[in-house]
Amino acid sequence: MGKRGLGAVLVWLAAVSWVFAGPLFAGRVLYYRDIALTYFPDYVFVSRWLRHGLWPLWHPGAEAGAPFLQAYPVDLLLLLAVGPRGTLALSPALHLLLAMVGVHVLARRTGVSPTGALLSGTVFGLSGYMLGSVLYPTFFAAAWAPLALALVLALVERPAPGRAAALALVLALQVSTRGGLVVVQTALAALVLLRVRPGRRALWALSTAAVVAALLAAPVLLGTRALLAGSARGAGFAPDVGLSYSAPPPVLVEALWPRFFGEVHTFSDAGFWGQPFYPGGSPFFLSLYLGPLVLLLALRAGRREWRLWLLVALSLLLALGAHGPLGPALGLALRTLRGPVKFFFLATLGLSLLAGLGLDRARERGIAGHVALGPAVLTLALALWSWTSPDSLASQLARLWPAAGGPLARDVIASQWPAQLGVTGALVLGVGLTLRWGGPRVGFAAILVALDLLRVNGGLNPSTPGRFYERLPAVSALIEPFRLEGTDRWFSYGVAHSRPLHWAPPVARQNSDVWLFYLDRQSLLPRTHVLDGLEGAYDIDRMGTAPMGSTLTVAESDPGEYEAIHDRLRRAGVRWVLAFEPLPDELVRERGEADLPGVREPLRLYELRKPLPRVFWVPDLEEGLARGAEDRRARVRYESDDPHTVTVDAQTPPGFLVILDGYHPDWEAEDRSGPVPILRVLDRSRAVPTPGGRQRFTLRYRPRWRPVSLGLCGLGILGLAALARARLVSTLT
Repeated sequence: MGKRGLGAVLVWLAAVSWVFAGPLFAGRVLYYRDIALTYFPDYVFVSRWLRHGLWPLWHPGAEAGAPFLQAYPVDLLLLLAVGPRGTLALSPALHLLLAMVGVHVLARRTGVSPTGALLSGTVFGLSGYMLGSVLYPTFFAAAWAPLALALVLALVERPAPGRAAALALVLALQVSTRGGLVVVQTALAALVLLRVRPGRRALWALSTAAVVAALLAAPVLLGTRALLAGSARGAGFAPDVGLSYSAPPPVLVEALWPRFFGEVHTFSDAGFWGQPFYPGGSPFFLSLYLGPLVLLLALRAGRREWRLWLLVALSLLLALGAHGPLGPALGLALRTLRGPVKFFFLATLGLSLLAGLGLDRARERGIAGHVALGPAVLTLALALWSWTSPDSLASQLARLWPAAGGPLARDVIASQWPAQLGVTGALVLGVGLTLRWGGPRVGFAAILVALDLLRVNGGLNPSTPGRFYERLPAVSALIEPFRLEGTDRWFSYGVAHSRPLHWAPPVARQNSDVWLFYLDRQSLLPRTHVLDGLEGAYDIDRMGTAPMGSTLTVAESDPGEYEAIHDRLRRAGVRWVLAFEPLPDELVRERGEADLPGVREPLRLYELRKPLPRVFWVPDLEEGLARGAEDRRARVRYESDDPHTVTVDAQTPPGFLVILDGYHPDWEAEDRSGPVPILRVLDRSRAVPTPGGRQRFTLRYRPRWRPVSLGLCGLGILGLAALARARLVSTLT
């Protein structure tokens, strides 16, 4: 690496360190949305068992037991090396650096100068697409995509075994992130960016790399296929579900207008008015912002970069989803994928590369004054308008989008837009002046672009003190007396599914969403209970990968509907329920409460009045299940040695042992005499026949795809080694 390359890395290290300073240097933690509710609990679960030498493929603590897959090698290695908290801190920063380096390599491959490539990498890494999707599969897949594209172009230009090996490895890692829609876009971008038709040797090298990559990623491909069996995603989303999170025009406007919708990290609706444009009122990407500075530089690249402009145009059409002309076709195509807004990846990548090219063109020759200064004048005029007459601006925008005329939008326009547009307008003016002058001074424009992106997107991933994930003493005192009372499961409504609570005035004035996620964690909202070593049931199916019938809809998660789900909770082995409001006294009894900071309502702990034990005996599967589990003739004991192994000791008459764990055909059972069939009962629980007397049954999860996939992965490793050896031989000879 030359001095310029080293300098670029140092610049990106500084930017990434600034964005993630809290987690990297101050012991703080990320918490927003799925990070607190899914990703960090999953990190804790996987890390716990990796350190015991087990790759967990079944999660007994979620959905009353369900298949589970965490197969991304980078995160698995980080979990082994630095644990869940270290992974939560390091993984976002490392992948952001990877994305910047990848775009730099790709830009250089497409003819961008070192300075322009530095800008391209900076724009991509600090874009709303990347910083607004941290820890999502989309984020990881997008981080690998630019390097994969650079390797494709290099391999087509000069086929060689070493390049094929590198491409195979990068593609396998990208696929293992399970960011499927970004993988598809990577292939589409490769087709568009190729400037020459691949020859026979190049096609052979590309095919070899693809085959080796597929073999290396076999555990993810076959594991995902098995995971999707029996899930909503596996059955295929309906068109309206697949097209959810389509990007209407206002969402795309937000890509150029700083804080167009306001501040996304709000405790209440105040300060943000984008709710009507997102399912459930919350965006998939916290921002798509690239800004007018990036667009101004990209336009300077000119029409001869039509391939990149084609990517941008195609991206916008696809991202519109249900709001654009391609909606019907996308509705049919997106059967196991969803979220057309993810197609904005192509626009982000294309504009990042165009910005670098535009910087190079501006260095060669300046541009006319009206072209350079026009965007700045427009932006500053909008800033002045929003400051002097916000109601007038809101009324004009309401002609296009009625929501802009509402009180939430008017508040954002009056309180946030003047400063946001004013600062960005000043930066646009600086970029415009440097572009007009041309020459070496245009490098100053790259600094202004970085400052604007850091200013707008740098706060998209707020952090909070490390004790965020620790249990409060009041919560510990509430649940600890019951936590070790057997193997019963827990269910919680949390703050997310409770009716509006009464918040303390200081919390309401602070208007920070950290309180919502903090109290969801303290109230053990699924899957946060995993952090406490507890098992639960009936989460919301956020990914569409949970077994059918194992989750609740948003409507069913309302505490007012508890009576409708009581029997389902009971059949899933749930005994304990946490809620902030009273539940039906005839079905549950209150066992205690805890006062939590920031909210007036106490957290109440309820016990089901007639809970079912984790395992019980019945004489037959019809009348016995209808009568319930009480029978003094039976003695049973349930033990779980690890996520893949369950042992049941029983002394009973002849009949059946019902085990309230999720059913799956890859579970096998045996007693002292040999294999025993596992039957599906009570929606998705298990039962094994017993001849009576003293028996010990051992149940093991043995996914059928695992040995095949590991064998194929081994072949992929051999193929990778063969390509590396061929490169070495060609180098020596």
